[in-house]
Amino acid sequence: MLAMMLTACDSSSKGLSYPAPDNICGIPADKEVLESLLDDGDKLEQDTGPFSLTEGQFCHMYVDGNDSVVSDGNWHESGYKLRDLFQDYEVKDFRYFKGNAYASWHRGVATVIPCPGVSEEGDVVSVEVKDMRWNKGTQALLEKLAPSYFDAYKKKLGCQS
Repeated sequence: MLAMMLTACDSSSKGLSYPAPDNICGIPADKEVLESLLDDGDKLEQDTGPFSLTEGQFCHMYVDGNDSVVSDGNWHESGYKLRDLFQDYEVKDFRYFKGNAYASWHRGVATVIPCPGVSEEGDVVSVEVKDMRWNKGTQALLEKLAPSYFDAYKKKLGCQS
């Protein structure tokens, strides 16, 4: 289990009271976007739980013990598509973007990455990032985060293009 804690040194400056991370549980992510998404508080902890990326990792970013941003990877059989992710639940303000490679909604963003031969759990991984305490600016921030974060996730897994 990866657990990383960042604590406040000086809470008088603009922005977060702790150093903004440049990753989500070890996967590179836009630091400025994370700084805007994460809640303010005294302590940030990133927790991957017991599962690896190839098993379906669920990464919690806790601020003062409360969920702030969550990344969730789940493996599926070959043929699973992005639209399949949304068949079981409804989301507000849903839209596809970047040529339908990604989907976003009021508090989240997602993609599906073909990655055969990497995991015993499946050949396709769906990845979602959610802002647990979303506001009206969340969707645009997550859409900005998505392309580079999902590319880094794919690279970390070792998926072929």
